[in-house]
Amino acid sequence: MCGIGGTAGGSPPDIALLERMAGLMAHRGPDGKGVWRDGQVGFAHTRLAIIDLDERSDQPMHLGPLHLVFNGEIYNYRELRKELCAAGHEFRTEGDAEVLLHAWAEWGEGALDRLNGMFAFAVWDDGERTLTLARDAFGEKPLHWAQTGERLLFASDVRALIDAEPALAGPREEALGPYLARGLMPAVEETFFAGIRQVPAAHVLRVREGRTELRRWWAPRAVEAPARYEDAVERVRELLLDSVRLRLRSDVPVGTSLSGGVDSSAVVGLSAQIAGDHRRHAFTARFPGFERDEWRYASAAAQAAGVVEHHGVEPTGADLLADLDALVSAHGEPVVTSSIYAQWRVMRAAREAGVTVLLDGQGADELFGGYVGSEGWALRAAGPGAALRTLARGTTGERRALLLAAGAERLPAAVARRHRLRAASPYAEARVAREAATTTVDAPDFARGRGPLVRELSRQAFHTSMPMLLRYADRNSMAHSREVRLPYLDRRLAELALSLPPEFLYRGGARKAVLRDAARGVVPDEVLERRDKVGFETPERRWLHEPAAIALVGELLLDGAGTRSARWLDRAAVEADVRAGAWRDHNAVWRALNLELWLRGAAVPAAP
Repeated sequence: MCGIGGTAGGSPPDIALLERMAGLMAHRGPDGKGVWRDGQVGFAHTRLAIIDLDERSDQPMHLGPLHLVFNGEIYNYRELRKELCAAGHEFRTEGDAEVLLHAWAEWGEGALDRLNGMFAFAVWDDGERTLTLARDAFGEKPLHWAQTGERLLFASDVRALIDAEPALAGPREEALGPYLARGLMPAVEETFFAGIRQVPAAHVLRVREGRTELRRWWAPRAVEAPARYEDAVERVRELLLDSVRLRLRSDVPVGTSLSGGVDSSAVVGLSAQIAGDHRRHAFTARFPGFERDEWRYASAAAQAAGVVEHHGVEPTGADLLADLDALVSAHGEPVVTSSIYAQWRVMRAAREAGVTVLLDGQGADELFGGYVGSEGWALRAAGPGAALRTLARGTTGERRALLLAAGAERLPAAVARRHRLRAASPYAEARVAREAATTTVDAPDFARGRGPLVRELSRQAFHTSMPMLLRYADRNSMAHSREVRLPYLDRRLAELALSLPPEFLYRGGARKAVLRDAARGVVPDEVLERRDKVGFETPERRWLHEPAAIALVGELLLDGAGTRSARWLDRAAVEADVRAGAWRDHNAVWRALNLELWLRGAAVPAAP
């Protein structure tokens, strides 16, 4: 895991600027720093050493006319190296960055289809005078860019771009209302900064002679899925086990992040089946006295896997307030929920324990239909007969989920807007809430002809839930110089999941049925039989009702001309709840607080 940055075009690259960009990303790579430039392009790199710890694997890296900066991991680098050696390539390192560089020399952009990994990288081709920026299939690693006149800037961290061009710090104002009112993120090619964009997941951005071209390099294909449920269970287990195997490749200690749900418990259990020291460390956030604390389930999963050291992290509301400025600064953009703080503390605990890499379970809910309400999409996709049987004999929850799924795509626009408006934050100014109610997020183009369930899961995986969670995971881990690896985000597994019959995903009243059964015998039954959905959830309601939190919110949001978020905020509603000592919507007030702190950090002018 690393930080990358650079410039292309305009005046010759400034070596002092490249050094500053690298310095601002030191937390992403404390083990090495390098810069390089020619007359047109400059690269900056900071290294978190994971594979081949020797300095010979430092970057930027060069091969003939090709120059590379790379952030991430190529998990199948050993297999690719063997193939490239057979084609005549010679290597001087044992790392995956050099394999990536040789793969680009051999196959060009065709190398992307061969990579099993998470990555964001830049390649400058001296011969073709072309800069290529590429991002992995799901967007696990960030890649931001901006165009300022004739110069293109790119970096892993927005702060490096803003240092290079301070005018980029201005907020994308049209994104702030939907965030405050409904918790929506900007479109996947945008950020909360007006002048900063991002290369979307599974896209490449090519820059040549001042022209830019953005295109998708991968979309999930419909693949042949086993017809028998039992065969599908076995195939899911085989692919997940192989994905875990690849993601355990490391020259530094590897542990697991364990929430106590099915997804991370399966990763912990399968990791323990693979020879090595991979069962030594697991990390769980616990909240004694909180009704949704998952420690009991996480403990059972850790014991079943033979975990040697199960670290329990116990954040408090006072801890959150103490770390709030650092948390907001590290994320660089607004976040939707305080649950990120639980992950933040897990990463800090991993650093303190000397564990550099953590496997985690993100992605399973989006690909296998794990979120509450996904059963409605599965029932709808199973056909009219299944829908009628559900309406006649299904549970209240099934009928409600089915009707909501059907209505999501068929409700008249005016009715849908009224529903969204009723659910909007009570602290959003009325105009802001009305405008936010018109915002919709469609499924990706590649999924539009594949049925309602695949459309919904693809929307979650590529446009709504997962991009947000991946941003959080990257920022939390990098704040503590840790690396997160996600076995569910293997393209082979994703394509299978999105090709399975809907009745394999929702079966016998259980969401993610095929995944639960793939983990049977590895994960304790008490975890597999869970029907609630938690996942490092914090006692946010309790924390934000503590007197210190109420006082902080009042101080920041009711600060007259000093409040940066005033133009989007209904301060009368905030003031009424501060006086009452109780929030009508604790998650909404978190968003208001987070937005205000972010705007102050982004140096946005105060309201007139």
